[in-house]
Amino acid sequence: MVKIGLIGDTHDDIVAFDTIEGAVTEAFSGVELILHCGDLTTLGLLDRLGAIAPVVAVRSAADPAAAPPRLLDGPHLLEAGGLTVGLVNTLGEADPAVLFGRPVDVVVHGGTHAASVTRDGGRLSVNPGSPTLADETTVAVLEIGDGAATATIVPIG
Repeated sequence: MVKIGLIGDTHDDIVAFDTIEGAVTEAFSGVELILHCGDLTTLGLLDRLGAIAPVVAVRSAADPAAAPPRLLDGPHLLEAGGLTVGLVNTLGEADPAVLFGRPVDVVVHGGTHAASVTRDGGRLSVNPGSPTLADETTVAVLEIGDGAATATIVPIG
């Protein structure tokens, strides 16, 4: 079983990460990797998250310039637990197979500040919401094992 923390829309230039760091650390207890789907606004946040687990992030237009391997221009593909995970800042109406150049098993996206977990056929789509700028502040945890993926939205604060 692979356990991955999902976070996005942190906007740490607007809301100090200090105010949510304990709750995020608790929510991500035991994760092997953290995926950030953009709108982080400062590279310092990646250092803070990196104290919990390794981090891979894609940038939004407002984020600092790409700083591989942590902060990448998206969309980005990775393999986890035998499944293909696509990470992007915003999904919109895009067809994930076209966006990522191939079919993916899991799509992680943000940009809306609204958490959601949906399934379209065999593909799982997860928006972790925002732990700072949302009516209900959230992150998500993705678990992959035995060729299947599930995600749980975790309230913060």
